[in-house]
Amino acid sequence: MQRRLVMCVVLFSVALLYSATATAMERPFKIGFGGGVSVPVSDAKSAFDNGFHGKALFQWKVPSLPLSLGTSLGYEKFDLNSLALGSTGTSRILSALGNASYHFPIGPIKPYITAGLGAYNVGSTVDGVSAPSQTKFGIDGGLGVQFSLGGISAFAEGRIENIYTDQGINQSLNTQVIPVTFGVLF
Repeated sequence: MQRRLVMCVVLFSVALLYSATATAMERPFKIGFGGGVSVPVSDAKSAFDNGFHGKALFQWKVPSLPLSLGTSLGYEKFDLNSLALGSTGTSRILSALGNASYHFPIGPIKPYITAGLGAYNVGSTVDGVSAPSQTKFGIDGGLGVQFSLGGISAFAEGRIENIYTDQGINQSLNTQVIPVTFGVLF
């Protein structure tokens, strides 16, 4: 019984030491890539089908705090679903955001909350004819989880984007999309 207790204490100590060393050696700057499904909600649901997105990320971890600051560039594409019979169209959203994330220091798996703001460029094409695009202000927020895989980190997150487009069904609502992203940070 004592031998098992000693082995458990030794293994726990080694794991704690490894975790502290890995955290202390963590690089403050990371770049990453991700992508996934984008689900329109609220007013956007009546105009867009589910789409996809991709994003590039840059992240800086604030020293000695469970906080990171970052930027992201994103691309989202949707098929339009409220067109006349025989017409086809797509809509795309380009985004450039700044955000802050608070990581809960639980261990190698770190849940986090995030919020950001930035610019969204919204454009569409119907039957091969592009409508003028518009750049609008927007905010986003969400939840995620990040975990280490050797020298890289992987993440999964869900956000809600609120783009102040004033182009809803009644010409006064916002475009809201929920992107679910899976990605890696180097």
